[in-house]
Amino acid sequence: MTVLQLSVRLLLFIAAGYIGRRTRAIGDGFDKLLSRFIMAIPLPCMVISSFQIDYSVDKLLTAPALVALSAGSMIFVFAAVFLLTVRIQDKAIRKTVRFSLIFTNFTFVGFAVVRELYGADGFFNYVIFTLPIRMVFYGGASVMLGRGGERVDVRETLRRFFCEPVIAVLLGFVIYAFQIPLPSVLSSTVETIGNMASPLGLMLCGVIIADADFRSALRHPSVLAVTACRLLVVPAVMVCLYWLLGVKHEVLRTTVYYFAMPVASLTPTFLLRYDPEAEEARTVAGYMVVVSTLLCVLTIPLWTAVLNGLFL
Repeated sequence: MTVLQLSVRLLLFIAAGYIGRRTRAIGDGFDKLLSRFIMAIPLPCMVISSFQIDYSVDKLLTAPALVALSAGSMIFVFAAVFLLTVRIQDKAIRKTVRFSLIFTNFTFVGFAVVRELYGADGFFNYVIFTLPIRMVFYGGASVMLGRGGERVDVRETLRRFFCEPVIAVLLGFVIYAFQIPLPSVLSSTVETIGNMASPLGLMLCGVIIADADFRSALRHPSVLAVTACRLLVVPAVMVCLYWLLGVKHEVLRTTVYYFAMPVASLTPTFLLRYDPEAEEARTVAGYMVVVSTLLCVLTIPLWTAVLNGLFL
């Protein structure tokens, strides 16, 4: 599939969700139910299915390096973002901007892009790379977006760390590492259900976009600033950093897509859950999700051309 075809496909899936919501075929509250469903069933199936590739000792040995690269990258991004946003006065907006610059829509959009462009091998790298990020994303959201001074529930935080997609990665890796055979009927069923994840996730983005007020979005300077940083500046910095570190080209091309994805679609939901009084920050977060998701249809082909041109 060409980059242009992929962009059109992403746009059409998003448009399907948008039309469904605007015509009221998708009712109020359906987006939250759909999000939980995707995370609980199709996404874990997609992850497990991604490990159904030809066994390779070299690929197995790259897993620790991918995890280390992921952890090191996130430490660097965390430090840079926290330092660059320290002058933002409004605490609620500051934590929202930080979360939006650190975490991306690496699942609903990222999985679709990497899987289509780089096949099973590239998708394997991406899944392993995003494992530590996923654990921090779900487990650390309450700490990063919650109200200051509240006691952290350690048991609840650990439960969030080991959510369904994380368990699926660990299970899939065990199946791959020990070459545990799955019955063909089970394997094909898991693959079929997993194929639902990306289309449903992109349609969910369309539902979110349908509820947005674009005129209000443009009145918030942080929305366009975060979108530009999220889609252009951060991935550019990481591409340069990976190149300087000598990261293998086949790894760089796939893993750096994490940083080129739009703002994580769950950011407003997390704010609603962990700081329900931060209404303005939640609204701004929703605008960031919408604007960055729409514009990623243009920037993803750009980054694909750059990465394939420089590192193919």
